[in-house]
Amino acid sequence: MKTNKLLITVAFIAISLQACKKENENYQMDDQSFVTQASSSNNFEIQAGGIAMLKGKSDAVKHYGEHMVSDHTLVGNEMKSLAASKGWTVPVALQEKEQSNLNLLTNADAATFDRDFMRIMVASHQDAVTLFSNAGSDTGVYDADLRAFAAGKLPSLQAHLDQAITLQSQVNGN
Repeated sequence: MKTNKLLITVAFIAISLQACKKENENYQMDDQSFVTQASSSNNFEIQAGGIAMLKGKSDAVKHYGEHMVSDHTLVGNEMKSLAASKGWTVPVALQEKEQSNLNLLTNADAATFDRDFMRIMVASHQDAVTLFSNAGSDTGVYDADLRAFAAGKLPSLQAHLDQAITLQSQVNGN
């Protein structure tokens, strides 16, 4: 009798795990992957903005950097709160691409900093808009609160991208 109960329990667990796996397979990415990628992107924007506030030549670039620090700090705090309530880890370390871009900005020549910064901000925000668009779609991430979070951040990310494109044209003299 104990063997039958054990087999039934094991079968139930296996079926439950398979159902969860199939349910999650219908989504573009798992919740933790989005949190990890979004955190790296967000932390990069904060750190890059801080560098721009110090190294930027034009007031517009310095102001944009300040805007990145303030806006992305708020988003980071909101993400940390949501992640804590769901049991997800919010990494502090940057992923390789963001760390590489941060190194480029840190070592950028003062004469070319504004152009380098705006080029990287355009690319970074294009990536962020894609990431958050994917995660915020109906098949983005499994967790409904995380999907809503991602979708809710899209308007401000798009505005940051539009501002970056405009500033990039200005600093390139176009």
